[in-house]
Amino acid sequence: MVRKSPAAHGRKRDLRVRLPDHVHGVAVAEAARHEVSVSRYLRTLLSEHCMTGRPPDEIASALSRLSRQLSGIGNNLNQIAHALNAGRHEPVSQVLTDIQATDSEVRALLRTLRP
Repeated sequence: MVRKSPAAHGRKRDLRVRLPDHVHGVAVAEAARHEVSVSRYLRTLLSEHCMTGRPPDEIASALSRLSRQLSGIGNNLNQIAHALNAGRHEPVSQVLTDIQATDSEVRALLRTLRP
């Protein structure tokens, strides 16, 4: 397999950073955990932060919270569909309110992610 040079991937600048031993150790451990090089791991962190203006862990936390909310709404919709199919007509206004609130939150999060 022929490997392309960094310049062939659009990476033409070299940035050297001095890190304390403990920070370097964390970077090496996290890169290994994600199964990427330290260089790629730090490039990804920097790119995410520059594009969004928010640290990656804050974005991941927000997306995780939204995912849990959407999952709960999906469960509620399934329960309502099951009840309606069984002939029980239950109010759906709370589920619709939850969906609208989550939709608003998703749209707000997406606005912060777009450059």
